[in-house]
Amino acid sequence: MASTSAESRPATAPEAAPGTAGEVAGCLGGTVYLAHAQASPAAPAVIAAGFSAYAARTRARARATALDLLHRLPPGPEPMAVAGPGGRRLRLTDFVSGPPEDGPVVVGTGLLTGERYLLPAEVCRLGESDGAVEPTEVGVVDNGVSAAVAELLAHDVVTRWWADPRQRILRVSRYLDRLLPPGVVEAASGLGLWVSAFVLPAPGARIALVGVGGEGATMAAAAARTVKEAVGEAFLRAMASRAQPWDELPAGDSLRRLVVWHREADYLAYLERSAVDADSRLLGEPGGLRPSNWADVASRRFGHEPVAVTAGPSRQVVKVVCPGAACHRPVPPGTVLPCPVN
Repeated sequence: MASTSAESRPATAPEAAPGTAGEVAGCLGGTVYLAHAQASPAAPAVIAAGFSAYAARTRARARATALDLLHRLPPGPEPMAVAGPGGRRLRLTDFVSGPPEDGPVVVGTGLLTGERYLLPAEVCRLGESDGAVEPTEVGVVDNGVSAAVAELLAHDVVTRWWADPRQRILRVSRYLDRLLPPGVVEAASGLGLWVSAFVLPAPGARIALVGVGGEGATMAAAAARTVKEAVGEAFLRAMASRAQPWDELPAGDSLRRLVVWHREADYLAYLERSAVDADSRLLGEPGGLRPSNWADVASRRFGHEPVAVTAGPSRQVVKVVCPGAACHRPVPPGTVLPCPVN
C-alpha cells in the first residue's frame, strides 16, 4: 500500500495481482483508510480514501471499474444498434470554445429528462489522446451519480474563483477538529502534515477546498449540503491524491499535481492572502440542498442538464459531463499557479 507518512515525493502503488481489487491500509493513526484497486493488469491503478475500510474499498473498486471502461471507450463512432435511434447530439463546441471538427461519439442519458444524447468522446475518454480537450477525471462515478454531479459543481466553482478571485474565500482551518472525525487533525500534525480548509458559497450548496501538505501538497474540492460534509469529502480526495501514483494519471492532471506538490508554500500563501475567517455559525448551516437534487442544482448553474455517460456491455454509468462546466476549459496561458483541482 502507498506510504501513509509525510514524504517529499508522491507515493507509488503496490504490486497488484491480475484483477485484484480492495487492498486496504489504515493511515493517520487508523482514522483514515486508503484502498488500492485495479480492474485488470492493463488498467490504471486507483487509490481511494475513506473514514472506514469499507468505504475506501467500495469506492476504490467502483472507481477502478469506471476508469478502466473510460480508458477503453471505442476509438470510433458506436454502432447505431448500440447508440439507439435518434438522440440529441452534443458537440465539442458545447463544451469548449473553438475546438476542431467533431470526431467519435459515445452514448449518454440526461439526468433530469432521461433524454438520449450522443456525446463527443473527447470529453468522456481518459488516457493519452491527441484530442482538443485535455482528459479529466472530474465527474467519474465512484461514489454514486449524485456525488459525481456534486464534483462537477465543486470544480466549476473553484476553477472560476481561481481565475477571478473577486469573492472572498472563507477560511475554516481553525474549526477542523469539528469538521473532521476525532483524531484526524492530531494524527496528521504528528506526521508533520498540515491541513488547511476553505469554503466558497454557491447557490444551494457548500463548496470546500482542502489542502494537505508537508514537503509537498495536494488539494481537492468537494460540494455538499453542509460545510462539514464538504470539508470531509475534500479532505479524503486530497489524501487519495497524495497516495495516487501519478504515472497512472493523464499527462495534464499529472503535471498540474506536480506544480501543486512542489509549490505548496505558494499555494498556501495565495489562499491565506485571499481568505477571511468564517463565522462559526456557518459550520452548522445547511446549504438548502436535498440529497436527491444535485442534477437540478447543476442544471440551473450550467444552463444544461448533466449527462450520464454509459460504457461497457452492461451500459454502466461511469462518468457525468455537462456543457458549461469549467473542468473542460484549458488553463489560461502564463498562469503561474494553475487551478489545483481542474
